[in-house]
Amino acid sequence: MKLFKYFITIILALVFFSCSEENGNIELDFSQTDMLGNYANNIIKPSISNYHTSVASLDEKTKSFVSAPTEETFDALSSAFLSAYQNWATVNAFQYGPALENAFLASTNTFPTDYTELEADIVAENINLGSVTSNNKKGLPAVDYLLFKDDKATVIEAFKANSFRGEYLNAVVADLLTKATYVNDAWSGDYAATFAVNEGNDPSSSLSAIVNEYNKAYERCKNQRVGYALGKNSLSGRSSPMSIEAYYSVNSLDLLKRNVTALENIFKGNDGVGLDDYLTAYYNTGSIQEDLSAKILNQFEVIHSKLDNCQSPFANHIEAQDETVEELYTEMSKLVVMIKSEMPSALSVKITYQDSDGD
Repeated sequence: MKLFKYFITIILALVFFSCSEENGNIELDFSQTDMLGNYANNIIKPSISNYHTSVASLDEKTKSFVSAPTEETFDALSSAFLSAYQNWATVNAFQYGPALENAFLASTNTFPTDYTELEADIVAENINLGSVTSNNKKGLPAVDYLLFKDDKATVIEAFKANSFRGEYLNAVVADLLTKATYVNDAWSGDYAATFAVNEGNDPSSSLSAIVNEYNKAYERCKNQRVGYALGKNSLSGRSSPMSIEAYYSVNSLDLLKRNVTALENIFKGNDGVGLDDYLTAYYNTGSIQEDLSAKILNQFEVIHSKLDNCQSPFANHIEAQDETVEELYTEMSKLVVMIKSEMPSALSVKITYQDSDGD
């Protein structure tokens, strides 16, 4: 009888151990609380604050230029615009919570701009930026078009000759500021604390939001800033250089590099606890056989090296569909499997979105 009970105890222990492994109940030397707190307070919140500040400056410089279109006010506006677009690269992957409620992404950076419809609205003296159909006639891409579609002198004269052109530009930038203020106010208020304590890995958790939106942002980076313009999603396979981000101001390559760098820094948690540390903790337990964190960071290095081979204007690479940009796209594609399949699997996070063309 005692021997029977002994065997039953052993069997139950083995069953329990097996179930623990299958359910992901592995004891990690890792604090999800520390990681979420780092993302909320040291990465997302300050990044959104910086973007908001830069858009407020853009609004100020826009009003000055519209009221007095000169070379001096244009130069100040151009600088403010570039700063805002560069700061957008650091918040592009945080489209959850208040950003999702406010259609932050679609309102801010839907490109390419439908310049035909935009110009038609200016001719008709029509400003309607509140509808979904207006997303490709506003945001940073619309400012890019309005300020840089021609040489500086021609653009300045166009604003002098048509006061409604200035009204339209003012409205577009005011809309950018309204959206940025809404999101910044939420993160500066209670949302950061709420986000930081929303632990777990279910679809409503902060970890799920980070991983899913991180993947969306990376795929936008790969597809819209490179692939679609190369004709990768086209039956014809023809390139479309004008469809890249910031085509008119010729800042496409700079913004692409900044987006890639921002995504790498998010993965690393900047200088704090990040997804890389989370993967390393799982690797150290032996629950994943490959050092996925090192693998992902190594692929980022490969992508940076391919970006360094590109030259501005980036549109020239797109138009030529040359080996340089084809190699870049190939290496960017390799990272998708690592972050969209292998990383979520290791962290037991479900990818809950369907691929989207929106940016």
